[in-house]
Amino acid sequence: MIPEYKKDASHRLKAAIGHLRAVSEMVDSERYCVDIMKQLAAVQASLEGVQQVLLKNHLSTCVTDAILAGSGESLITELVAALRYSKGIPSMEPVGKAGSEPHCHTGSAEAVSSAIEGGTA
Repeated sequence: MIPEYKKDASHRLKAAIGHLRAVSEMVDSERYCVDIMKQLAAVQASLEGVQQVLLKNHLSTCVTDAILAGSGESLITELVAALRYSKGIPSMEPVGKAGSEPHCHTGSAEAVSSAIEGGTA
């Protein structure tokens, strides 16, 4: 995972955990339902932020590497399937059958950019 994305995802997850604990305490103390719902929306927003960071990392590393290697279709199909239930992502049925299980490794966006600029894409 790209270090800056890992740090961001970790920070967002810790914030979501804190919000979720607060929601649990609000339920236990029978706080006003609308107040609980507002806090729960904050937890959901935090988790959506984590998912966006992970998506950026995945596109910057695994998907880019697979496309450059000529094997991006199965990774794209896998990603579309994973995002199927995400809020704000339109429902998309995968086209065709996915190939073998994709192999994902971490790389840097700079390395991918340099490979593209160098004409190896």
